[in-house]
Amino acid sequence: QLFAGDHYQANLTFGCDVDVAGPMPALYAALRRRGGGAWGGICVHDDGALASFSPEQFFKLANGHLTAMPMKGTARRHEDPEVDAAEAKALAEDEKQRAENLMIVDLLRNDLARVAETGSVAVPRLFAIEHYPTVHQMVSEVTATLRQGLDAIDVLETIFPCGSVTGAPKIAAMQALRQLEPEPRGAYTGSMGWIEPPKADGSAGDAAFNVLIRTIEIVSGRPQARLGLGSGLVVDSQSDAEWAECLLKGAFVTETARNFDLIETMRYDPTEGIVALDPHLERMKTSASELGFTFDRHAARNELQAATFSQSHPAKVRLLLSPSGALAIAMSPIEDMGDEPLPVEVKTLGVTKDDFRLRHKTTDRDFYDAPRKASGAADVAFVNEDGHLTETSRANIFVQRGDRLITPPLSAGVFPGVLRQQLIEEGKAQEGVLVAGDLGHGFYIGSSLRGLVKARLA
Repeated sequence: QLFAGDHYQANLTFGCDVDVAGPMPALYAALRRRGGGAWGGICVHDDGALASFSPEQFFKLANGHLTAMPMKGTARRHEDPEVDAAEAKALAEDEKQRAENLMIVDLLRNDLARVAETGSVAVPRLFAIEHYPTVHQMVSEVTATLRQGLDAIDVLETIFPCGSVTGAPKIAAMQALRQLEPEPRGAYTGSMGWIEPPKADGSAGDAAFNVLIRTIEIVSGRPQARLGLGSGLVVDSQSDAEWAECLLKGAFVTETARNFDLIETMRYDPTEGIVALDPHLERMKTSASELGFTFDRHAARNELQAATFSQSHPAKVRLLLSPSGALAIAMSPIEDMGDEPLPVEVKTLGVTKDDFRLRHKTTDRDFYDAPRKASGAADVAFVNEDGHLTETSRANIFVQRGDRLITPPLSAGVFPGVLRQQLIEEGKAQEGVLVAGDLGHGFYIGSSLRGLVKARLA
């Protein structure tokens, strides 16, 4: 049918049976970090329940202004920051993905035009890349002004279902999918949202609806929950690639979310305040975004300033962020490490260099802390599976070569330390592969809490 020109894109889907245990709210909380979608939510009703981790906005209505965010185009996230950035760049430049995205943009433009003021439909953003815990997604934005006298119900009745989950032309694609898909989709690819009452002036109340993708559905009487998966097919689609994309979209349910908080450890100085506060908050914001945590940067700054307001001595400040967005602050004296070089023992890293925990500072740190506690040394330097140095359990590693410090690259499995980044930006340090033998003549370990500290092999 695609080759015959009956339609030029069809979003073919299938359902997967999923074993679940416990109440839906607990399931939602457990998977929230892995799903990571900003348009998710939970709905428990008499006939079952939905836990949606959707990253896709169907439409939003605010003060008569309509916004739709069609999402089409997917690439895998990678633990190596450099590879991850390359994947995102490749997605942004992929002509096939752009063409598929543009098809849905055109469809949404036509749909919105049916409820919009004449000439108000616009596309302010095309082919933007958004980042989620397991995938990069290509997203565009279509806007319009709602025609006077219409409301969110009119919008739903006119443009539902979203073109990104049907294909184009919409009616022809839906007719084909009805023949091809073996069973009804259920709630999957439908929509969930809210509508406010009309405003005082009689104009339409605000509303917001998602597209029910990345969604687990429980139906009363069925022994298993359902997870729908799918991809958009065009004439040059490759079956292996489309199948891999489907599995990638469902990856968030295949790994149990670890129970951890995010951490930032900072130095408070009575004359400077919290040292390098902005880079620390930016790093927490980045980790929160990638891992699906809620983070209010403004609130964090205010709480830190309040906590340190009466502090008259240098202190170690520890900021913790829970997945729900709750903040906790602990302060303690900075431990005196003495003037002699710190003894450091070299050990093999207990996780692979692409483990996601290596690029986020979290409370899930036993693979760092246990080797240090088992050692008689002040700290432990780790070697990855390639035999390359990474970092210590609490700091980055620096080796002096001439007038420049050499520090292992992030791709080796290295945490992006604030001091490390500062020294690189100032031209005082550069990335380079290091091995245990490079530590024989002394080295430094560095963090924003203590600065550069001399170290030696234990």
